[in-house]
Amino acid sequence: MNLGPGRSSAFFTYRCLDPEAELTRGPVSALTTAFGDLDGGVSGALRQLEADPAAAYFDSVTQVVTDRWSRGRIVLLGDAAWCVTVFAGYGAALALDGADRLGTALAAHQDDIPATLADWEASLRPEVRKRQTLARKGMSRFAPPTRAHVWAGELMLRAIQMPGIRGLVQRSIQRANN
Repeated sequence: MNLGPGRSSAFFTYRCLDPEAELTRGPVSALTTAFGDLDGGVSGALRQLEADPAAAYFDSVTQVVTDRWSRGRIVLLGDAAWCVTVFAGYGAALALDGADRLGTALAAHQDDIPATLADWEASLRPEVRKRQTLARKGMSRFAPPTRAHVWAGELMLRAIQMPGIRGLVQRSIQRANN
């Protein structure tokens, strides 16, 4: 995130057994425990956090999965209905698409709101499921479950720089996003 000249931001993610307890501990204690053994920019970011804890946004990541996005004339949209989380990176686009499709559906079929809402949801749900699944898979990249996963991720980043492998990875990513 670009915060202007001479400013930067840090994005820390990690797994824990009790997110509520981590939130209660607060960002300084929780992040220092999780990342305090690292050097370089991490230790500098933690020192800045300690100097100004209020500058941090510290929260848990949760994915909303619900069977229905509407009841009567009440409709959930965006993260309230189908949160894909920061691990998917598609939340705003999906929220805008969902709202646009809802508006189009309601404008075209005002005579039967329940059927219109059911059709709208049926048309959007496959994309939402796909994005939620990608987010659950992507979580391991942002918050590896074990040290072996961290090591494998680092090895993969080095390997994709090798001739021949880079093209294979690019094609694989393109297929996954289509």
